Amino acid sequence: LKKVFFVKPRYKLTVVIFVFCLIFIHLLAMVISPHSLMAGQIFLIIILSFMMYLWIQELKDRQVLEKAEVDTIATLILTAEAKDIYTSGHSKRVALYSTAIAEEIGLTEEEQKIIKRAATLHDLGKIGINDNILRKGSELSKEEWDIMKDHPRKAVEILKPLKFLTRERGIIQHHHERCDGNGYPDGLKGTMIPLGSRIVAVADAFDAMNSVRAYRNALSKQTIVSELRKASGSQLSEDVVNVFLKLLEEKPEFWDLS
Repeated sequence: LKKVFFVKPRYKLTVVIFVFCLIFIHLLAMVISPHSLMAGQIFLIIILSFMMYLWIQELKDRQVLEKAEVDTIATLILTAEAKDIYTSGHSKRVALYSTAIAEEIGLTEEEQKIIKRAATLHDLGKIGINDNILRKGSELSKEEWDIMKDHPRKAVEILKPLKFLTRERGIIQHHHERCDGNGYPDGLKGTMIPLGSRIVAVADAFDAMNSVRAYRNALSKQTIVSELRKASGSQLSEDVVNVFLKLLEEKPEFWDLS
């Protein structure tokens, strides 16, 4: 059936216009000959069914295209991370932890997908940052830190043409905000920070501490749990931290992914 009725995207508008013309002609015929009402209803049902098929096909095509665009960008991020043994797989792991938190909280499947995409793309803005800054083994200078802090805004700018990622852009822009208002880029506080951003922030912090870096080894499990609790309510969302600590008990394999 799909092969018989499939219409290529470039022909869809022409087909829809043609169908509307047929409907108009048939409605005119019904006015002239009222006795054909039943036949007219059947005709309209057939035409409307065909138009519904076209609409569904168009929606599927758009979803495939959107997924391809996100996958392409995600591949760019993974490729960039692969150049550095210290950050390889970071975005993928943050996406995994973030999705698990979102599911545990009880968010809908659609909300989980949005958070997963945002988590996958959260460090996109770092692509344009010099490797000497990203891999620096010592403390960053003020100028270097200012460049690093600009990466959420850069990510949002890169993703702006992709209109379907509106909510993801909001999550990415605010994933470095702090609950006490001392984060960046906008200094948002508490629940003013999008829930998705608060989730990604916890997942991001955990993966950073649980991974080897150029300037240190991975922290111990005890230290990581202690640091998460210490940051709870000030840097990180207390509710999200509590959910994630519970997940770490239920999914001990998370510790071994870095």
